[in-house]
Amino acid sequence: MAAFRPQDALASSTWSFPATGTTWRVSTAAPLAPALREEITALVEAFEQTWSRFRPSSLVSRAARGEMGPGPISLGLPAGSAAMLDLYDVFHRLTEGRVDPLVGNDLVELGYDPLLSFTVRDGAPERLGAVRGRPTWAQAVEHEGDALTLREPALIDIGAVGKGFLADLIGQTLEAAGAGDYLIDGSGDLLVHCARPVRIGLEQPGRPGFVVGAVEISRGAVCGSGVDRRAWGEGLHHILDAVTGRPVQPVAAAWAMAPTCALADGLATALFTTAPERLASEIAYDFALLRTDGSASTSRTFHRLGELYTS
Repeated sequence: MAAFRPQDALASSTWSFPATGTTWRVSTAAPLAPALREEITALVEAFEQTWSRFRPSSLVSRAARGEMGPGPISLGLPAGSAAMLDLYDVFHRLTEGRVDPLVGNDLVELGYDPLLSFTVRDGAPERLGAVRGRPTWAQAVEHEGDALTLREPALIDIGAVGKGFLADLIGQTLEAAGAGDYLIDGSGDLLVHCARPVRIGLEQPGRPGFVVGAVEISRGAVCGSGVDRRAWGEGLHHILDAVTGRPVQPVAAAWAMAPTCALADGLATALFTTAPERLASEIAYDFALLRTDGSASTSRTFHRLGELYTS
């Protein structure tokens, strides 16, 4: 499930490009200069060559296969990566380990692998999750600044925060170039930097284009996550409880609004496993939530941004 924006949200020029397995759109008041597009393209390529677990040649794929040694494995990451690593520390702690970048091996076991086989591996239930010995972020990872060390080969999956973090990096590049107003749409992760509020619809799971609510923001991010977009088999989808290694069930869709896209992205995932008030104990944000039983809830201040059409 993704946050959705009307096509006429901005009177703008829109540049589309492929990234992170989907189509991204950057809307600006005027067309981006070729040099700026090239800079963003290079940024995206470097990001994916570091973090994409679907690329055999990426840094995280090579580390997971043991090509960089049996461990400890030192990964030199792009400048600025510390911000994302620190954010994962926060989410891992607040969710009591249920959000964990080392959930990558569980996703592969369940069939969400680089080949997109969507076939559960034989004996997978006996290997899933931290409860069955899969390395965890808290136990098997150390990081300082932009350097990360793995105790042993393990597959890092940054799906909970990564797209939002990339949107923030693109936004920083646009601002440094003086691009003015912009809206970055990473297929469900939206970063808005506009003089006037932009109205964004919240799409109902399983019904593309049908919205169940809307918010208006001029500065900040809206990210949505749901169980319908990457789902296969009975009860299988990409949002896992990293402790058990199994897909979460009670929540159907979540949207989070926060100052940065990385933060909103992580919150939209964490809301599937963790009580909103627990996350709010350390993070200022707004949210809307749809559960599989048909019930819904929002943050107390959600009405300042918009409305949810169901209850």
